[in-house]
Amino acid sequence: MFTSQEEWDRGYADGCRYRQLGDSERTLLATHVPAPDAGRALDVGCGVGELAAHLAGLGYAVDAVDWSETALAEARTRHREAARWLRLDVEGDDWSPLHAGGYDLITLRFVAPFLNARDRTLHMLGRRLRPGGTLVVITPLAADTPAERRGIALDEDELEALRNRWAIAERHDTEGLAFLVLRSPRRNEATAQDSPLGVGKQATPSSTRNGEATATASLREHHFHLLGRYYGQVESGRKTVEVRVATPDKAAVDAGDAIVFHDRDSGRELDIVVKRVTPYASFEELLSGEDSSRIDPDAAREELLVKLRSIYPPDKEALGPLAFEFDHRPGRPGHSLPMTPSQYAQTVPHHTVYGCLYVRDEHDRPIQLRSVYGSRLWQFPGGNLDTQGEDPFQTSLREAFEETGLEIDPGTPKLLLTHFLHAGPRLPLNKVGFIFDGGRLTTDQLRRIRLDAAEHDLWAVHDLDGWRQLMAPLAFTRLDAVERARLGEGPAYLITHT
Repeated sequence: MFTSQEEWDRGYADGCRYRQLGDSERTLLATHVPAPDAGRALDVGCGVGELAAHLAGLGYAVDAVDWSETALAEARTRHREAARWLRLDVEGDDWSPLHAGGYDLITLRFVAPFLNARDRTLHMLGRRLRPGGTLVVITPLAADTPAERRGIALDEDELEALRNRWAIAERHDTEGLAFLVLRSPRRNEATAQDSPLGVGKQATPSSTRNGEATATASLREHHFHLLGRYYGQVESGRKTVEVRVATPDKAAVDAGDAIVFHDRDSGRELDIVVKRVTPYASFEELLSGEDSSRIDPDAAREELLVKLRSIYPPDKEALGPLAFEFDHRPGRPGHSLPMTPSQYAQTVPHHTVYGCLYVRDEHDRPIQLRSVYGSRLWQFPGGNLDTQGEDPFQTSLREAFEETGLEIDPGTPKLLLTHFLHAGPRLPLNKVGFIFDGGRLTTDQLRRIRLDAAEHDLWAVHDLDGWRQLMAPLAFTRLDAVERARLGEGPAYLITHT
């Protein structure tokens, strides 16, 4: 049984592998954890990436983590972009590389027996689940495992203890494996052992404000006082983690609760919603597991450790530090919770975006390509922004190359026209276009134009009067506006109603 990163690297390099994902496991995954829309999964201990790639095939966006770089190198080679491959020790490293918005599914296949602090680690992973999310543990059974390999399996007592920490726990036995489907971690039972207090965290009563009860019993209210400089960091959005120790009142705070921060200097207050509460054994461990710039963006890690210990003497630190992660959504009654980004995106008009190059011959006569689609419009080289990570200028360069075979490099982008097209019968979306000066093409460059026959069947050069005769009035309006903008005579903004 491997116990260090070096041993795992050596084992993978020597060809050691766990058994391949079986058909029954695939069936259980498809049955119990089908991918929701925009579903996101985390595969812990991904090894060479077989399970992560399978989850991607089910429709999840996958983060796959392992502490063996040798395994990850093979996973990247075999499965390429199926997942975001991350070198991470979930029990010892900072979790900031993980997706901040949480996961719909977290999987641990042949991993749980190797965790040194299994209960605490699984509880912390449970906090990363989105509402309704699922944690799946797949593990060999000790009863079916040779004694010399007992360390890679869980026995019935260990499985039962693990299941008892979740409100919903299903077990399926398949091909000598236990397949656990776990939902809704039990907060009090799970945190009792994690808490340095050694007792379950007791729920505090719902608070009231201005005579109004909290909207739901789960959104409880807690009050933290901050010095003015730290309050300002929260107010500005720079500070997103607060550190306290597990006194009974602080140990009672849980994800989803509201914290009201009070400025000791001015008496001002603001409220936030807790996203995560993570317990640690010491301040050193906390600063190894958290991004210190999110705790105090104006202090170095070493300085922060000194400050924390000046506030909390050893007997207080012994209670156990707690890291409270939060965003800046208001949480109290009367403060409406804003929509998530995905919810907000559904409320605003959607647009498409295009980028084009305005190119001319050596006599400054415009060059256009004739489309093979529909009414065979004359177009500038360019196209829709449909590649992740591109901006409109990069799109115009890429599309121009794909459509003409020419690598056009006009240098520093010069925007001639911003074009807004209202949605119409042909296209039910608004469109925003950016037309850049592509410069002049030489006679030799014009000879080397090679059209993509799937998009255009002809290119031509004409002066403006010639193009006016060839083009529909609405289409010519754009060409005329671009040319006048190039000469410094016309608008740099055009609105078209289709």
